[in-house]
Amino acid sequence: MSRKVTAQRVFEHQLIWRVTPDALREATQLLFTAIQRDHPRVEHVIGIAHGGVAPARILAGRFGIGARTVRARHNTDDAIYRQATGKVSVDLGVFQRLSADKRLSGTVLLVDDICGTGATLHKVHNALRPALAADAQVISATLCVNTGAQTRPDYFVWTVSDWVSFPWERRPTTPTTDITTPAQATRHG
Repeated sequence: MSRKVTAQRVFEHQLIWRVTPDALREATQLLFTAIQRDHPRVEHVIGIAHGGVAPARILAGRFGIGARTVRARHNTDDAIYRQATGKVSVDLGVFQRLSADKRLSGTVLLVDDICGTGATLHKVHNALRPALAADAQVISATLCVNTGAQTRPDYFVWTVSDWVSFPWERRPTTPTTDITTPAQATRHG
């Protein structure tokens, strides 16, 4: 993943997309199918808290492994239409204390709910480097990618230009529109 300058998320202010629990299940199945096609063995799945935890757990379950969590914070609050700051804080937790013989090897799947600008994926990927073995390959997946993102995940389902509400978030007080699941996930690059 390469990163140049902080992008701005695109919000057309036309509607708020709602990812329903059914859409979440369908989207994670699409991601699993696309990832497994290209990477038959995924050794580690890491969800970026808090939005990436649920999809990471679902994907990890499909790969037959457990999910781990990294905490990262980009937005200063949960208000809708909040623009990205470009400043991401990361707490690697247990990953900071991995000894050389316990570093993550093989394919490492980094999961988040949305790639708004790409800053969170970029920062977490870089912060994880000391916890990775030499043979580790990090790939990323998100449910959504905003059209303003300069850094894109390797796999995603929806491209959006407005706010998205996920099942684990408090539902907005303004009306939402259920998002339609496409036929397949997109592979970037």
